[in-house]
Amino acid sequence: KWYSACTSRLIEWCKANDEARIKLFSDSAKDAKDEGRPRQQMSTQKKNYIQQLAAVIFANDEDPAIRVLYDEHPLSFIKPVESQFILLRKKYNLVNKDLGKTGAGLKSIKELDADPCTKNLVAQLHLQFLWWSDLHGWWRTNPSYNTAFSTADPGQDFASEALEF
Repeated sequence: KWYSACTSRLIEWCKANDEARIKLFSDSAKDAKDEGRPRQQMSTQKKNYIQQLAAVIFANDEDPAIRVLYDEHPLSFIKPVESQFILLRKKYNLVNKDLGKTGAGLKSIKELDADPCTKNLVAQLHLQFLWWSDLHGWWRTNPSYNTAFSTADPGQDFASEALEF
């Protein structure tokens, strides 16, 4: 099982390598437009980015046996990194279910912290999942990664709107 130090190095690499992270998580034209930047497209295979990330995670691992194993078989560490992203996505969505019920799943961390209705929930999410805020910043509007969100505003009254229609 992966432990916190490896996952922390994974998250830190993603923070330090915006362009690669955006490419890894499939940049959307909408996100690029909203952020006033050109869309980032893969110029190399995804596995090359994962390989760079594996080097950061394992080449300087605390365990000398892991370092030796990485030095001897670096390509063998691509699959564990890919698997960790899958596990992070599953955990992110599991933790997001409560947020999705509020209709606030697409809000930014700043918006969630400013809203008294969601501020305490966000604090609980951080306790449940250390890397939630980083992942939410990257994945909140990406339906490939955030499958637990709701696009509805919590203040909308769909029932009365339907009656008027």
